[in-house]
Amino acid sequence: MKHLPKPRKKQFIWVTWLAKVLAEEKKCIYSIQQLTNYQFPKQPNNYDSSEHDEKVIQRAITLQEQGFTVYVEQQNSFKVNGKTYDVCVSGRPDIIAVKDDWVIVEDIKTGKRKNSQKMQVLLYMLLLPLASETKDICQKQIPHGRLIYPDGVVDIPTWQVDDKFRKHLREAIAIISSSKSLKPKPSPWECRYCSLSHAHCQAKMAI
Repeated sequence: MKHLPKPRKKQFIWVTWLAKVLAEEKKCIYSIQQLTNYQFPKQPNNYDSSEHDEKVIQRAITLQEQGFTVYVEQQNSFKVNGKTYDVCVSGRPDIIAVKDDWVIVEDIKTGKRKNSQKMQVLLYMLLLPLASETKDICQKQIPHGRLIYPDGVVDIPTWQVDDKFRKHLREAIAIISSSKSLKPKPSPWECRYCSLSHAHCQAKMAI
C-alpha cells in the first residue's frame, strides 16, 4: 500500500511538464494528468546536475559583473494559482537578473536545443510577475527571456508572451486538469523516462 500514489489536495503542475505539452514533445498527456492529480513515488534517477550547477554559478557571476542583482534557483521558486482552473502551476528558473528597470529571466541548458525549453522560459516570463514570491523582483512586469546554451544565447523578447501563447496555455491546462481521464499513449522513449511505474500504468512499455 505504501507504493500507491497519494491524491494531491490540489491539482499541481510543474512548468517543465507544461512546456513539453505546449511544444508537443509530450504525446502521452495521460502521464502528466496523473502527476497533476497524484504524488507518485520517485523513480531512480542518475542525473548528475554538477555541470549545470557550475554553469549557473558562472553565469550569475558574469551578470553581477555587468551590474545586475542576481537571484538564483531556490530564490526564484514560485507558485501561481489559476483563476479559470483550480490548479497550481509551479516553477523555479535558474536565474532572475535585475538592473534598474530591466528584468531578465534565464535558464541554463547543457544538452541539445529543444522547443520545450523556449516554452519553459515563456511560461516563466508570464508567471513570475503573477506569483506573490517573485512579482516584486520582476517589478510586476513581464521579464525578458534568455536561454543560455554552451554554444550561444537565445533571446526571447516580451512580445512573444502574446494572446496566441496565452490561449495555447489555457487549452493545455484545460486538457490536463479535466476530470475526464485521458488514455495512455505509450512509446519506448516516453515510457523510458516516465515517472509512473508499470504498477500505476498498465500500458507502460517494458524497456
